[in-house]
Amino acid sequence: MAAPAWAPTPDQVATVLSSRTRGRDSIAATSARELGRFTETTRPTETQVRALIELACNDVAMRFAGRSPCTDAFEAAAATAAVYRTAQLIELSVLPERTEAGTAFDAFSTLYNDAVEALAEAIIAGCPLDSEESP
Repeated sequence: MAAPAWAPTPDQVATVLSSRTRGRDSIAATSARELGRFTETTRPTETQVRALIELACNDVAMRFAGRSPCTDAFEAAAATAAVYRTAQLIELSVLPERTEAGTAFDAFSTLYNDAVEALAEAIIAGCPLDSEESP
């Protein structure tokens, strides 16, 4: 399944998770420069991030199943929630043992939960069911 039109870009995810944009050859180096974007040499790679974005968007969309974000503001909010969920998935894939309180995973979990709950309520209250939209 392809990512929806409102899906965030890998660069948007990199904005909140720049520490993961170091090339494979520089991960261990404490002075390595962050690239600020995912590439095929980062861990995770841009291809992997795109796949995680799709998974994250599916998680977000399930919160308002049968509806789509019907305004630009709702689409932006859905993208933001998907950024947080993608960041969580990246942290889980890179450091699966680090999901406890006080970790980046935990922080993104809080951000995601807050964002997606408010978004789902707004879309359910303000957007028609997808089957009710005119062709």
